[in-house]
Parts: sequence; C-alpha cells; structure tokens
Amino acid sequence: MAKEIKKSFIKRHVRHSSFVDALRRTQQSFTARFKTFSFINYVVNTVHLEKICLSPFYSKRYILPDGMSILAHGHYRLRDM
Repeated sequence: MAKEIKKSFIKRHVRHSSFVDALRRTQQSFTARFKTFSFINYVVNTVHLEKICLSPFYSKRYILPDGMSILAHGHYRLRDM
C-alpha cells in the first residue's frame, strides 16, 4: 500500500481513516496527485503524476469470508472451501 508515492504526500494526506475507508467503508481506490522531477536524456523536467495510493484489491492473498483473515493463494486450507 502506498508504494512509490512521495513521503510528503503521505504525511499530508493519508490518515488511518483513509486506510479504513479503502478497506471497509467505500471499497474504492484512493488516488494521489503530486509533482516530481524526471530526468530524460540528461534534462530535468517537472512531471505531474497521478497514482493509485490505496486500493482494497489485494491480488496476492485470498481474503476469507470474515473479512479480516487472509491466506496465500494455493494454501492447503483453501482446498477445503
């Protein structure tokens, strides 16, 4: 969560309630818009980026019906379900 997002954006805008909203309440993604520097062919440019900061979608784990517990895909306990 919040990978490749500038630390300054996270400090100013992302709160615990943002995580709770993404997981439980709204089930919607939280996008981050910020400016950063980009170096292309030895030229410095200012770039406006928009990235997904928080998302309820978790492709590497299976969320159990209780909504809190998770198991890795291919786990032996998933065969019984």
